[in-house]
Amino acid sequence: MSEKLEGDRLSSLPQKSKPCHHCEGKGYIELRDCSGEIQREENCSYCKGTGEIEIDISIKYT
Repeated sequence: MSEKLEGDRLSSLPQKSKPCHHCEGKGYIELRDCSGEIQREENCSYCKGTGEIEIDISIKYT
């Protein structure tokens, strides 16, 4: 189990990471103009540039 610091206590919720759906695991996105040329690259706002999103696996949806 992984431990995560939350405020002043440790939380040992089981977590799993998976590739970010927005940047496809790259950690950045490419912004293009109308002709398809890359204008700039930015850190992904969903995963904060890590390329992975942590998911709490203790939550079960019914």
